[in-house]
Amino acid sequence: MPLWIYELPNWQLGVIAAVGLMALALGGHAVFQHFCRTIFPESDRNQAIALMTVIATMNSLLLAFSAVSVWDAFGTADRAVSGEATTIGELSRDLRAFGSPQSRQADARLAAYARAVVDQEWPAMQQGGESAATWTDFELMFDAVATLDPVAPREMALMPEIWARANEAVKYRRARLEASKGRVPDTLWIVVSIGTLLTFIPAFVLPRRTFNRVGIAMLALSMGLVLFFIAALDRPFVGKESVSPEPFVLFLRDAAEAPAGSSARH
Repeated sequence: MPLWIYELPNWQLGVIAAVGLMALALGGHAVFQHFCRTIFPESDRNQAIALMTVIATMNSLLLAFSAVSVWDAFGTADRAVSGEATTIGELSRDLRAFGSPQSRQADARLAAYARAVVDQEWPAMQQGGESAATWTDFELMFDAVATLDPVAPREMALMPEIWARANEAVKYRRARLEASKGRVPDTLWIVVSIGTLLTFIPAFVLPRRTFNRVGIAMLALSMGLVLFFIAALDRPFVGKESVSPEPFVLFLRDAAEAPAGSSARH
């Protein structure tokens, strides 16, 4: 889907998907009935309904698969963001507890990295990319951790935890960036769109009765709502229903409020 779609409010996107598909289906039925004056026998109408049922079932399975896939991708992205923010919060706590000038510098680098994620990398992820400057901030933080030289027993006990959380932050960062590039393939969008349109064509042979039009409208509305759901969650970091940088914002707020040398949990 083009990125401008995700700039629309959810209600507008829902109207385009659901109401637009319903209008397209009803309009197609009206046009067909206007130009085709043939009165189809009941056997032909029954066969058309059976064909529509088969096509609708196959397309519904594809829509369901797509909906589950985008929901799973959205959840993966959300967990990656929460996991990374939690990890750097724990790392900051350990660095504060370490208590050396080098650990304070590493903690400052960590806060600078989190700020870069919010201010620079989040807009880049919304375009499906990443920020080279944020990678640099992360490397500077990692290098600052590498300068730590534990001497006291307490410092030696903290170092394995610090390194474990620094490496875990790398894992979550890569998972977040990978999730930002995920989206429904164009081929799948094309197949779903064609399959949805094909679902309604057999119904065009049904007479222009209120019952038939209501049935076509309900089928189109239900499929349109599923299409709206898929489109709204297609890109986890884009649109109104997107993963928020709030966990990083909370970490920065807590880091700013924590007194120097504090080991309070973030």
